[in-house]
Amino acid sequence: MPQSPTFSALLQTDTKLLLDGGTGTELYNRGIFINRCFEEANLSNPELILQLHREYLEAGAQVLSTNSWGANYPKLCKHNFHDKLRDMNRQAAQLARTAAQGKAWIAGSVGPLGIQLEPFGPTSYQEGRTYFQAQIEALQEGGVDLLSLETFTDLSEIRQAILAAREVAPELPIIAYLSMTPEGTLPTGTPIAGALQQLAEWKVDVIGLNCSVGPQPMFTQLEPLLQQLACPISVRPNAGLPRLVEGRQIYMSSPEYLAHFAGEFYRIGVRFVGGCCGTSPAHIRAMANAGRHATAMSRPRSAITSSSIKNDVTTQPIAPIATQPFRERSAWSRKIADGEPVSSVELLPPAGADPSKVIAQSRQLKEAGVDAINIPDGPRASARMSALLTAVMIEAQAGIETVLHYTCRDRNLLGMQSDLLGAQAIGLRNMLLITGDPPKLGAYPDATGVFDVDAIGLTNMAHRLNCGIDLGERAIGTPCSLSLGVGVNPVHRNFQYEMDRFAWKVDAGAEWAITQPVFDINALERFLNYLEQKNWRIPIIAGIWPLVSHRNAVFMNNEVPGVVIPPEIIDRMAQSQDAESAKKVGVDIARQMVEALGRSVAGIQVSAPFGRIDLALAVLGKT
Repeated sequence: MPQSPTFSALLQTDTKLLLDGGTGTELYNRGIFINRCFEEANLSNPELILQLHREYLEAGAQVLSTNSWGANYPKLCKHNFHDKLRDMNRQAAQLARTAAQGKAWIAGSVGPLGIQLEPFGPTSYQEGRTYFQAQIEALQEGGVDLLSLETFTDLSEIRQAILAAREVAPELPIIAYLSMTPEGTLPTGTPIAGALQQLAEWKVDVIGLNCSVGPQPMFTQLEPLLQQLACPISVRPNAGLPRLVEGRQIYMSSPEYLAHFAGEFYRIGVRFVGGCCGTSPAHIRAMANAGRHATAMSRPRSAITSSSIKNDVTTQPIAPIATQPFRERSAWSRKIADGEPVSSVELLPPAGADPSKVIAQSRQLKEAGVDAINIPDGPRASARMSALLTAVMIEAQAGIETVLHYTCRDRNLLGMQSDLLGAQAIGLRNMLLITGDPPKLGAYPDATGVFDVDAIGLTNMAHRLNCGIDLGERAIGTPCSLSLGVGVNPVHRNFQYEMDRFAWKVDAGAEWAITQPVFDINALERFLNYLEQKNWRIPIIAGIWPLVSHRNAVFMNNEVPGVVIPPEIIDRMAQSQDAESAKKVGVDIARQMVEALGRSVAGIQVSAPFGRIDLALAVLGKT
């Protein structure tokens, strides 16, 4: 890429990028013995290097690192290749650029010299700087877009590398990485927080951590530092710590594990994420999916204009199609638009193939005056009947509208678009768009989660379909008329993070929201006051869960993500004498929540624990 924009220009934006993975460990896996000079393969086996770069590019890497980490004078002397330093580094840059084909930036990889500088060794700072200069000059001649100073453990040595880069290639941006211990220090004992601050003061363009440890120790160190470091951050963790297996060092962390942390790094504000030792193209591919929400589907709905819509046949811009008014999309939407309180009851899809019970319960709820049935989509990563098909059968056979929970977990972008179009065609309208619980929470922890985008990207996609635009920004004909809701958690452990995400969901096209089950009326009121202060006029439907026992309360508080139950509520449930009195107390607590909220919310969504619709109706006062 990138000649346009340059990497320097990109640094002035908020763009997040995915870097490639390990080079040395991958070359070792592909047959280069550990005692050989990996960088010499640039000259003797260029096709091998080209293939590795291409695999990283195809996996989603947007920055390719040159195979030059150890191509400095002291290290090449050990292999008697010191006379090939210039050729080796120039070829490293040219191979990466050839593989990139203009689709990725090229980072010139520069590692430590492998010798001790003063005062710990005989090599002076100036000598060390001269060694770095020779390598950096050759990488610059080969055409790198930036320099990546990697795996340094000595601040004095990386300082010389930075000075060398500024002297011979002042126009090239610098990413400066330190390598930390599992305890969060440099090997010399310097705390990593102070060491990173020092790098920032030396005016490098990006600072970061790479190698030595896996993602979790890096995350633990960086999360509290992000606001203090006025500099873009990059991380390249190993695939965990290596284990000796039959004489070989094996890195055990799976692509899914690295992918999880890639998403977490992007979430806390890390700009550039990649991998180091033990990471492969498979790891980078998984990490690309995890970070997709930072790049894919990111434009706010205000960016959808007539010039961005392509005609399916001519690919010429066409006029945007007016969306159907919110009030006309469903009975649910009409009541919300008219300011009438809505009510819904959550019923799980059946665990088997017989829907008769949930349909019969839906008929009872309709007769009692409930407005809609909430249908969760694989709650807590469970395997149940298709939520979409359950909703279709309920609407057709019970005659009551549904609110379909639809998650990103199980479908890629194409599958999600297909399902939303199918829901529109079959007559489903009310969609609660959520990210979904990760598979590891459920009974099938080895199942693969897709997560091409999260709830923000999914909302953006659904809104585009309502505007008559598909994923390829082509007109779909008659626009969809989906009523778009999202989830929000008023008691999230990081309230501001949750509010930022909620704002992005609203900007992406959300029209109403349902909260996680809330047991703390004060927390919910604080949330509603926050919305009022921000002037966010989006209808909020409060999630209410009638507890059935003390054990149920303890379980939800400790094992259901996003649920927080105040100690006084748990204590109140503990005072119940028997099962029936516990259910009555749980209903009373829920009823008090509903009464306290009054008309401050747009409606109430009540869960039916263990299918007990009588408890849900009691909470709604419809018994």
